[in-house]
Amino acid sequence: MRVRPSIETVGNFNSRSNLLLILLASGFFIFWGLGSLNLLDPDQGMYGAIAQEMAKGGDWITPHFDGVRYLEKPPLYFWLTAFTLSLFGQSEWVVRVWSALPALGTAILTYRLGQLFYGGAAALLSALVMVSSLGVLRYAHQPAPDFLFVFSITLAMYGFAKTALFAPSLSGNDQPQTVNGRLSILFYVGIALAVLSKGLIGLIFPILIVGLFLWFSGERVTWRQCNLAGGLTLFLVLVLPWHLLAAWKNPGFLWFYFVDNQFLRFLNCRAYIEEDVPLTTLAFLAEILIWVFPWSFVLPVALREAIPRSRSTATRIERVRLLVGLWALTVIGFFSLSFSKLEHYFLPAIVPLSLMAGKLWAGELSSPVASTALKWSLGIAALVCPLLGGGLLFLALRLTPDGVLMGLAQVDVYYRILWTHGHGFPFASVSSFVRLVGILGGIFIIGFPLVFALFYFRHPRASFATLLGVGAVVGLLVFRLVLLLEPFQSAKSAAYALSARLEPEDRIVYEGDLSYAGGIPFYTGRQLFVLNGRQGDLEFGSYYPEAKHLFLDNATFARLWGHDQQVFLVTRLPVQQSFVRYLPKVGTFLVGRYGSYSLYSNRSVGNEQQFDAAR
Repeated sequence: MRVRPSIETVGNFNSRSNLLLILLASGFFIFWGLGSLNLLDPDQGMYGAIAQEMAKGGDWITPHFDGVRYLEKPPLYFWLTAFTLSLFGQSEWVVRVWSALPALGTAILTYRLGQLFYGGAAALLSALVMVSSLGVLRYAHQPAPDFLFVFSITLAMYGFAKTALFAPSLSGNDQPQTVNGRLSILFYVGIALAVLSKGLIGLIFPILIVGLFLWFSGERVTWRQCNLAGGLTLFLVLVLPWHLLAAWKNPGFLWFYFVDNQFLRFLNCRAYIEEDVPLTTLAFLAEILIWVFPWSFVLPVALREAIPRSRSTATRIERVRLLVGLWALTVIGFFSLSFSKLEHYFLPAIVPLSLMAGKLWAGELSSPVASTALKWSLGIAALVCPLLGGGLLFLALRLTPDGVLMGLAQVDVYYRILWTHGHGFPFASVSSFVRLVGILGGIFIIGFPLVFALFYFRHPRASFATLLGVGAVVGLLVFRLVLLLEPFQSAKSAAYALSARLEPEDRIVYEGDLSYAGGIPFYTGRQLFVLNGRQGDLEFGSYYPEAKHLFLDNATFARLWGHDQQVFLVTRLPVQQSFVRYLPKVGTFLVGRYGSYSLYSNRSVGNEQQFDAAR
């Protein structure tokens, strides 16, 4: 007979050593290398520049990027990062820390939810599964509001789960517990933070998940448990002020922010078009398996464990556990229906997926008999992964530039844009990529058969630890891959080259969508003009009066280039596609090429080449 946990048991950490293990794992998977990478473009430099501008300019209502109103995203990430920048100054780790800290908070909430539903062992394993998943390692190092959103959704679900677990049951199988209605306040706080992190989706997900749970489980939560009056009041107090002030200060905000940026984005028919290349539904589902690696093979079995076989015979705790499965299925199903979905959209499902996997492994630690389903899953992995590893070794020997670019395009929207638009291989050689692919192949050949062998001979702890080690080694490979991509994607070297030559009255012009060079205003601290770049994230803001002069057409730029004032032009475009081809050969100087950025000047600064010779 199962014993329902008491609120005292689930409400506190049972073991400091468990928390210490989570912190140690988070130190490697989440915090290691946080400040050692330059900000990459697109997006990372832009988010850093927005927070920097907020900290310096003092406008905490309307985010600005390069002096242009940026109303694509809610302000919570920018508020927190701007505050941290004002305390510690400019640094890459400061820009990334508000992805890493929410990732750590999510791991701790995963532990608490695991305690609530499954007990201490499953709680610890669930948290370790979560922090060691490949997607967490990647996106916890990427400055963006995504992990603030994941943390907020998880906080909301934690608040509801505690309330639901101890509320009276419609089914009548269990006696109701004494309920503290204040527990559900966490639900409303989580929703408010989610809305301030990512917009309306922060309200939609919790309502969908809870609604589906109440429908399928037969559970009910009384008005007293909902604490509706206090919760709604708190939600509105947290959410309404910014939205009202933003609408008051920015004409057109409500239509752009709610209709175009959220509803029409879901349908992929925005008026203000972005350059993103969305994933197909099949590719989105396949990429979930990549980003939950190395736990991908246990997910089908784990998902079944979250769904009771019969509502009428399920115990109370089993019915409440249905929340975990519905949480994962709601997020994945919602974005599967969207016409505009990217890789990281799966992230709100990482917690329930980790809880399922952790519960499954915890059952193995306490059972004298191995789970047949898990044995089959790991056995399939032990057969399939060596074949994949052999394929990777074969591929490594024949790797081509197009093959590298196509592979990157499968997992990163930036390279998918390059691939779709027919851009060539941007790196000098494939040799470094060959080594990474070869090492990854070796891990597949050795790692998964070892995991299965340990499990088969009833060493589940060693099997789990080996799988965790596989995740750590692959994480190091991913970190090495990002270091290879950094010189091409980061504008830091171009920004430093500019800073070494800039005088206060000089002007910088960037050609194209400025989100692809957000690191330049971040690292230089200077405002840029934009040539033929009224598009993407800045298009809406470019029509406000104070920003119109920043956006130049060809004729205006040509006149500016011919003046006595020094002008620097930064472009990612090849000469054949750039306005540079129309500039006079005499008086146009190539200062240098820095990764994917070329830097030109209309005046000699001493060590550049005449453009005609450089071309």
